Amino acid sequence: MTLTDFEWVSGADPGPDGRIGWLSDLTGRPQPWVDGRHVPVAGSVRRCLWRPDGGRLLVLTDPDGGEDHRLGELDPATGEVAWVVAEEGVRCEIGVPYGSTGTPYNADGTLLAYANNARDREVFDVLVRDANGSRIVLRGDDRYLPMGFSPDSRLLLVLKLHQNSDHELFVVDLAGDTVRRLTRFAGPAKYEPVAWLPDSSGIYLCTTQGRDFLGLATLSLDGDLTWIDTPESDVEGGALSPDGARIAWGRNENGYTTLLWSEVGGEPREVTGLPRGLAICEFGYDGHALRFTRAGRLLVQLARGDAATELYLADLDAGTAERLTDFGAGLPADLVAPTVVHATSSDGLRVPCLLYRPRSASAAAPVPVVMTVHGGPEGQAHPAYDPLVQSLLANGIGVIAPNFRGSSGYGLRYQRLVYGDWGGGDLEDLAATAALLGEVDWADGTRLGVHGASYGGFAALCCATRLPGLWRAAVSECGTSDLLSDIRDVPPTWRKRTKEWIGDPDDPEDLARLVERSPLGNAHRVQAPVLFLHGENDTRVNPEESEQMYRRLRELGKPARLELHPGIGHEIDREGLADTVALIVGWFTTHL
Repeated sequence: MTLTDFEWVSGADPGPDGRIGWLSDLTGRPQPWVDGRHVPVAGSVRRCLWRPDGGRLLVLTDPDGGEDHRLGELDPATGEVAWVVAEEGVRCEIGVPYGSTGTPYNADGTLLAYANNARDREVFDVLVRDANGSRIVLRGDDRYLPMGFSPDSRLLLVLKLHQNSDHELFVVDLAGDTVRRLTRFAGPAKYEPVAWLPDSSGIYLCTTQGRDFLGLATLSLDGDLTWIDTPESDVEGGALSPDGARIAWGRNENGYTTLLWSEVGGEPREVTGLPRGLAICEFGYDGHALRFTRAGRLLVQLARGDAATELYLADLDAGTAERLTDFGAGLPADLVAPTVVHATSSDGLRVPCLLYRPRSASAAAPVPVVMTVHGGPEGQAHPAYDPLVQSLLANGIGVIAPNFRGSSGYGLRYQRLVYGDWGGGDLEDLAATAALLGEVDWADGTRLGVHGASYGGFAALCCATRLPGLWRAAVSECGTSDLLSDIRDVPPTWRKRTKEWIGDPDDPEDLARLVERSPLGNAHRVQAPVLFLHGENDTRVNPEESEQMYRRLRELGKPARLELHPGIGHEIDREGLADTVALIVGWFTTHL
């Protein structure tokens, strides 16, 4: 048994006849599976879901890691794909990018909604396909994404995703393709649709309108908001039963999900029978979205820190849950779950962290620790199985994963603290996380490493360059080294958000800050050896970000190593997972 001997699963979707489709990387890259049978599709499949009649699976595919997604209908019996959009250089979406929520078909499957950037590379238009072909029903000036048809098929709900924390909702009347703005709240707010009301008079959604944390509510077509659940934690998603009589939702509590359900208009009850873990993410990121089956049971994709992600069917009336899969059959039984701890940043902000303790660690024999920084930066460190984390632990290295300012899951204000401040307060939070380890009796605070991917790679490089005395080794996976070139090279559909999100190079104050905080200009300060990993087909972060930083370190005589992955985009597929994990673990065991 090895710690990479597991099956990654995402985006499970129950069909009308009881079959369940999901994505798995067992063959090397994400592919559709139906009730445990692989249905091959070229490239990597980023989402799959059933057509309402159960005859086809809608698949969103990435042929080469470049994220110009194609859209097609897959026959699960023959494996044939009827392509809806497969144009070179055109990106399609059927909901929020990288998510798994939104319902692109209408009730009888005669209409299909999707977005693409064929007309203008920097924006998403919304299109509807019927028997006569596809037409644009909303011409975008930003990222507009279809979220679902009303039950009577007259209206289409559309989300404007300006920022991850700044949304608006629109309704398209398909009789004349007229567009009406549904939300008119002043200031940034999140609006994350769950489902239409059965009578098409409004929607269920999670929103921060007028509050800091996401709450569950209904929103009428007249704009009236009625709250259902408003906890002091984020409600990150939900699902409505096919008969419209029950709703289920989840609260994010330090990365763990508390699942609730109720009869519509009734009192909330907790979903029981499931292990403690992660069941819902905003917009269904990583496939964590709830689905009701036609029979009224709740399909849950549940992740845990000390076990592989598995699929469960929860019987809400009986209070029981049936595990459907055994994706972690090849994993050891002694995996480590995290505990939640808090660091205190320089301005007094409390920073939640997940702390993993190796079974060999003790106060008498303290061990080195690696801080791993999540991406986004608006992601969240979740208690979900990670082969790298567990491999470090198996080699006697502790792990801490901070949810620094900018992380999602802790309210709107906390998430927006990183806007225009990359490498500022967030770096202070990472320094505080390292300082916290000095209070952990089993951790050797003099032997620390730092690791991250995507934004986390940028953060790891900031740590190595601007907090150089803290670390003995660093690893950056597909990380930015120069904020100015990163702004220039972001994907086209991100360009309208970079001024607020990262900074404005045309503003003298912003320019000075961006230069000051970029790792490339601070390379001379590095003391620890740095390992760089990057996919050659990455379109989110240009591989040159790693290459130029590596070259600069080598020119300065600093120890560094660069590994480029051919044919890979921003994410490492299973084909290279075992080697990548072994390389990173070897780097840290050698230098710590």
